[in-house]
Amino acid sequence: MKSKGVGIYTFCSIQTQVPLTFGTVQFENKETNIYTIHYKDIAMVVAQVPLKIYTPKKENLLAHQTVTSSVMKEHSVIPINFGNVFKTDEDVKVLLKKLYAQFKQIFPQIENKIEVGLKLIGKKDWLKNELEKNSSILKVKQEIETKSKDAAFYDRIKLGELTRDSLRSLEEKIIQDIFSPLAKLAVASKQNDLVNERMLLNAAFLIECDKEAEFDQKVNDCFKKWGDKIDFKYSGPWPPYNFINIKVKVEG
Repeated sequence: MKSKGVGIYTFCSIQTQVPLTFGTVQFENKETNIYTIHYKDIAMVVAQVPLKIYTPKKENLLAHQTVTSSVMKEHSVIPINFGNVFKTDEDVKVLLKKLYAQFKQIFPQIENKIEVGLKLIGKKDWLKNELEKNSSILKVKQEIETKSKDAAFYDRIKLGELTRDSLRSLEEKIIQDIFSPLAKLAVASKQNDLVNERMLLNAAFLIECDKEAEFDQKVNDCFKKWGDKIDFKYSGPWPPYNFINIKVKVEG
């Protein structure tokens, strides 16, 4: 019987009927065992932790990702979003029972597959040179320089619009030259939101494990062509975060 104040933290789900352990994890400065809770042939990878709300601070996020990445080395995983703590093992079994049909559909789709991420950031000098090739942008810049701050108000708005249009053209070229060829090697691909003006691509790809080397080589080929213009941030392997829509939430 578990003492009051202890909860069950969920990391990810795997397909197995065999009770498994995955070592320990440091959570909130306390070392705790990682084990599985089962419903039929589906299991949740969990650990006992203090029963509380967990904030997504760096240490907690790292612990969550470290456990999931460790399990990934031996199993296809369905990732569970951060911060879900249940009161008892039985509550986790109820959740597994509720999600069982969905999980049984998902596991064949992600078996022997990994997610990789690719963020492309334009180098400052290259972006500046590309934008200055636009004669309209240069003309508006020159007009702004001859006016006072107040008088150039609408010119600055126009400059912003012209700059965004030019950046969109660059983004489209990157999609055609880098994203599309990579997407052809992937089982699935996704373009996520760009988080700053210099970012030209923020993509995720679901690839078969035995095609990882081929995919890596294609990324390298793209880097050889674009590396002097764009910073490549290639990451993974990850669980298929971008290709699974299930979000587990503790109720009550």
